This record gives sequence, C-alpha cells and structure tokens, in this order.
Amino acid sequence: MLTYSKYPFIISLEEYSKMNYGYRIDINSLLENEKIVKISKKRLGEAITKKVSPLKNGDTTDEEVYSFYVSLAAIKASNSVIALDLFAKAEANRASYFIDYEDEENLIALSNAMGLKIEKELIKIPWIINTNGKITYRMLPYYVKMEDYLKIAVNAQENAFRLVNSFLLNGKVYLDIKILKRLLEVGIIVKIKNISKDLEINDLVLDFSNEIFRYLKLAENKIPTSKIEYKAFPPCMTSFRELLDKGKIDEERLYQYIAFLISIGIDEEELSDILANGLGISPNLSKRIAKAFLSIEDLSPYRCDVMKKKNLCPKDCGGKHPVLVYKKNLQDMSNK
Repeated sequence: MLTYSKYPFIISLEEYSKMNYGYRIDINSLLENEKIVKISKKRLGEAITKKVSPLKNGDTTDEEVYSFYVSLAAIKASNSVIALDLFAKAEANRASYFIDYEDEENLIALSNAMGLKIEKELIKIPWIINTNGKITYRMLPYYVKMEDYLKIAVNAQENAFRLVNSFLLNGKVYLDIKILKRLLEVGIIVKIKNISKDLEINDLVLDFSNEIFRYLKLAENKIPTSKIEYKAFPPCMTSFRELLDKGKIDEERLYQYIAFLISIGIDEEELSDILANGLGISPNLSKRIAKAFLSIEDLSPYRCDVMKKKNLCPKDCGGKHPVLVYKKNLQDMSNK
C-alpha cells in the first residue's frame, strides 16, 4: 500500500485534508503552524543547497504532506524556475529511495497515481548468443501506451528513454523493472512541476518566498546552511559591521554590507535586527527593508579590486571577492 508520507505528490492538499479531517485546509492555515513552517524551511534548504530531500522531514504523515505543499507554494510565490527544478529533482530523488524497495503491486499503483498506466504483459527478446549458441533473453514484463510514455520520457535526458532505444510494438512501449523505476522518477519531476502550476497562493506566502532567494544564494556561493560566523568576515566587512554598530556607516558601505550578508545566507529576521539596531529604526521599517533586499536575486558585494578603487578596503587580505574570503576563512576555522 502506498503511503503519503513517502509520496506526498500523489494526493492534492485539498483531497488529503478532506480525507483526514473532513474539511479543506489551505496554505494560509498551514503557515500559521510554526512546526510545519520550520519543517518546510528545512526541506527547502536541503533541496536547493544540497539537492536532496531528507527521507524523514516530519514525525507524522501530516507533517510530510503539509511541508511538501508549503515548500512548493513558497517556490511558486518566488517565481524561481531554478528553485522549482531543484526542488522537484530533490523530491524525485527522495522518492527513488522508497521506489527501490517497493513491490510490483505498489510500483504499478504509484505509476497509475502519476497518470502513467502500466500494464503487465511479458515479452522475451533474444539478447545475447554465446559461443555455444545459447540464447539469453531480455525480460520485459510491463508496457505503457506510447503516448503516455512520451509525455514523461520527453523530459528525460538519458538516451535509454528515446524511442529508438526502446522496444515498441503495436503502440506499446515495453519496460523492464529498472527502466520502469527510472521512468517513475522522471514522472515525479513532471508531476511536481504540474502541481506547482495549479497551486493557489496569495500574499501571505510571499514572506516565505524570500527564503528561496536566500537558499539560492547559499547554493550559488556553496556556503553551508548554518549561522553567520562573524569571526570569518574579511577585513572590509568587519569594518562595515563596526561602523554600523556605531551608527556611522554611509550609504555605499551599508549597501555592500547588506549585499554581503545576503550572499552568505543571512535570514530575514537576523538582517532585520541588524538594521534596526544599527540604524536606530523601527522593527517594522527594518523588516520591510530586509524583505526588499532579500527579494533581489542578483545582489552581490563589490569584488575586492573594486573595493580598493573605491577606498572601501581597510586592509589587503589577498582575496578576490569578500564572499570567497569568507568561505576560505570558514574552511580554515573548521580545519583547526
């Protein structure tokens, strides 16, 4: 029997909530649940920065299903095609672990849930003839109609899924168990992307979507998802931090400092606190500023050579970019 904790994409959010509670639960209601939000953030972070989704995200089926849909809603709100692709592939990779251990009945049930109607019909193809004339056959126990197969296979990059490399007979594509499992993985990616198109979101999810840009920055800069390590800051950013703490930072240095913090993965709450304390502004204003900066996809501080030309570099640390210096310092600290 298929379980929704393993394959949350095979049931809609509305169907799941009505089946278990008798009424519809929407994304907004889930955003009020702190535990679901926390699990969703972790699920997103792992998918985008590490390209994996944990086998266990929550303690219950509710938490698995709801965190999946909250994560997907946040991605849709961000309009990031890259994030959607990373998330869908990570979830498909997670599901592939469970698929490997499923029996034939569950594999066919999962295929049907994906809109890929699999039928059983064994054919044997002469495959290898040894020197003694003995024939080894390739066993293909399943088939899918060609039009259904192509809807999924067209999204696969492997040559194994091309029709020219498949066994086609009377409009049927015959499969062995290995190809069936791999086809399911590709189908899951397609399924998740299609779910995203139909998912209803509103302004409340936009707050969450800023997490997507943060995770994308971390992935781009290959920085681990952990707390900010101020001791690893390059001299320029240490200087900017001190100026901000004293309330003496100018606009250009402030912009560079914010860009740096976002590039190394600061979250909205911490950035908002830094701005409120350093600039002496209200928490509401600092939160709006933080949110605005976090929504900028291509934000990055100057390279070190530009810092020097603009007299923003207090000490030559030998680096090429503040983010790269931070990464190196982090590695040096972890090796001690």
